[in-house]
Amino acid sequence: MQPEYGSSIHLDIPFYRQHFNFTCGPACLMMAMKYFDPGIPLGKEVEIDLWREGNLVAVLGTSRYGLAYSGAVRGFSTGVTSNTGGVDFVDRIVPPLSGPDMQMLMNHFYERRTRCRKLGVREKQETITGNTILKSLSLGHVPLLVTNSSFFCKEDLPHWVTVTGIDDKFLHFFDPLDTRPRKRKIGLPALREFVGFHGAQSMVEVWK
Repeated sequence: MQPEYGSSIHLDIPFYRQHFNFTCGPACLMMAMKYFDPGIPLGKEVEIDLWREGNLVAVLGTSRYGLAYSGAVRGFSTGVTSNTGGVDFVDRIVPPLSGPDMQMLMNHFYERRTRCRKLGVREKQETITGNTILKSLSLGHVPLLVTNSSFFCKEDLPHWVTVTGIDDKFLHFFDPLDTRPRKRKIGLPALREFVGFHGAQSMVEVWK
């Protein structure tokens, strides 16, 4: 999968590592916020505040609307993209949620979506490709992507990463699970498997 555009884009995004096993989304959002506002104070308290705002309650992970809402209420512009239009990745989690837990999760998800719409958060439903990501970067946005943690460890769980750049061969990104700044990359032919969790794609874009 080679982007249609001829240029490569790399952003000097600062790294922030997650301090809890459920705060990958907040940590990625914090990298984007720090990129656009270097003076913004960050730390574990902010990390947990973002998680409280964006988590899916019945599962510890954060939704695309939760992260977009947290960015928007702090003065950043945000947008969400999904290939399903549905409730992120929860129907792919094993064992699956059911009954009251799923209903609570859906209620919380749609409540965050309503808040995002009131704040003017942009929404798109489309397949996320290398060109989608390149277009986002070319607009000066920082894309946050859901992938599968199995790319980094033995767990099969949804995991947020922060995209830092793309060229004609690789997608470059930060994994907030790393304990130190370490630019990672994945070949463009593998993007179809890398972007999303068992086929459910979610992306949050942040800009100022």
